[in-house]
Amino acid sequence: MATHASFERHKKEAATHEGKVFVLLNKEGDGARSLPGDDLLRKAPASKIRTAAAQQRLAVREYKEAARLRPRDQDTKDQLRSACLVLRRLQALVDGPKQIPMRRFLAHYNLSIRYWDLGEARQAIDEARESCKELAKHGLPRGCAEHNLLLMMQVFTEFKGEQKKLEEALQRSPEAVGPNYDLGIHFFDKRMMIKAEEQLRKTRDRARTSSALQLVEQDLVALQADQKDFGKKVDTF
Repeated sequence: MATHASFERHKKEAATHEGKVFVLLNKEGDGARSLPGDDLLRKAPASKIRTAAAQQRLAVREYKEAARLRPRDQDTKDQLRSACLVLRRLQALVDGPKQIPMRRFLAHYNLSIRYWDLGEARQAIDEARESCKELAKHGLPRGCAEHNLLLMMQVFTEFKGEQKKLEEALQRSPEAVGPNYDLGIHFFDKRMMIKAEEQLRKTRDRARTSSALQLVEQDLVALQADQKDFGKKVDTF
């Protein structure tokens, strides 16, 4: 007898909590015993949704207790299942849209830009390709990430032969200013900024060394000329 009374009490409490949910979310005087449509639910104030979710959570708890007391009661099991579905809808609205983790995408994308700046085209393309895969995995448009990949591949393919020729010229004359400068400008044209700066600094150092050598040679020539003039004067005396 006590079990029956407790069972009925839990079901009554569950119905009361659910009734509060429907009154809270439906229009006044509507008398509906179900949730409104998704469009109306999305327009409802967040405070109302949170309050309704809390009430529905209590209703689910009461239905679970009732089902525990009478596990074979099909009507109670159906009510519990329906209450859980309502709670799931409300909780989804409380939680908001599912957050998509973007850290891996950002890591690959930023590495692709970094490798490109360093002049490491192959590594940059690999990282750009991985960034596109991350977006595709979450069903997101690849947009700028794909444009970045395609542009890197195009520039790499188009200028690969020219870079090889410039590097071979530099190997033949590593101290010459011209080949160093040409390679630096090549990197700049491909917007490999860090690599271009590094190469142009080397070019500047080579130019300074070359200028210093020219000055030393000029001073040596002038010194030799002075020595000849001095020797002639000595012979005259």
